[in-house]
Amino acid sequence: MALRAIDDRTRLAILAAGALSVAVLAACVERQAPAPPGQPARLPNEGFLLNSNADEGFKLAYGQDGTDNTRLMLECRPGSRKIDIFDLEHPQARRGQRLTLASGELQSVLMPTLEPDEDGDGVFVVAHATPDLPTLDGFRRSGVIAVKLGARSYVLSATPGERAAIVRFFSGCERK
Repeated sequence: MALRAIDDRTRLAILAAGALSVAVLAACVERQAPAPPGQPARLPNEGFLLNSNADEGFKLAYGQDGTDNTRLMLECRPGSRKIDIFDLEHPQARRGQRLTLASGELQSVLMPTLEPDEDGDGVFVVAHATPDLPTLDGFRRSGVIAVKLGARSYVLSATPGERAAIVRFFSGCERK
């Protein structure tokens, strides 16, 4: 009987360890959802970040928190109803290329300007829009925006917590 009790405890321990392993694996998979096809996975601490202050207004950036690693940034002054869009993911952009923003079925084509980056070895793409641009309004509602320049594109998708920051950004741009 003593041997049977040990065997039963061993089986229970193995089952409990297996259940715990499955739960941990499921939690990891849930937090690290796969990236859309053709898109890189999120880096650690990467996502939409909102910053606001009286001097610079509102900035909504997609990048790694605590670094200069930023892919897309939207800026506006409170109540200005003007948004500056900075695409930092296309450092080899050429003049004449159009910047296409998409959210769901909505698509907007903008003619950007190119600004030299700080290192002088590339450019960043700058476009101007209003908060009521259909694609930006779609982004505000869905938390998903696709950015395309020439043949290269990427898609950014907000987590539920980041979606609240996106809504706050647009509300701040519209409010005086």
